[in-house]
Amino acid sequence: MYSGELKSGEEYGELKQSISINIINFNMFDCAEFHSHFKLLETNRYETLTDKCSIHFFELKKINKNINKNNRMELWLQLINAESEEFAMLQETNVPVIQKAVMVIHKMSADEKMQEIARMREKALHDEASALKGAREEGVVKGRSGRDTEIASNMRIAGFSEEDIQKAL
Repeated sequence: MYSGELKSGEEYGELKQSISINIINFNMFDCAEFHSHFKLLETNRYETLTDKCSIHFFELKKINKNINKNNRMELWLQLINAESEEFAMLQETNVPVIQKAVMVIHKMSADEKMQEIARMREKALHDEASALKGAREEGVVKGRSGRDTEIASNMRIAGFSEEDIQKAL
């Protein structure tokens, strides 16, 4: 797949760099570092085959909770891994891109809350409409029942048989 981007007759040196970034929420490697970087390497001579292919793993469970505004990579990972109360600490870093990202997250969160409020309001309107329809139908049935009882009574007084009354109703 990697070499599939080459056109017929092009050299492998024309391949663009391919980087795989894996942000995982568990510890995969037995080390203290949160970032592991792999590349294609000859295993006996430790000779790099190419610098155009690399795989990065970022283990969120190993991220330090203390904010270090001088380590941008760690700041971004802290942002990805942040709980709601940690956004304020990230906002205080005075790192413009992190502050902007926190603002976007807050806006998205507020939008989600507004969407939920709108969804609940819409549900309440549907519930109310359904309840009114049910009450209306129940009233019609009761009205018919009362009217039918009155008609049946008048027909009995007039001498109609029960069979004729049932047919009429």
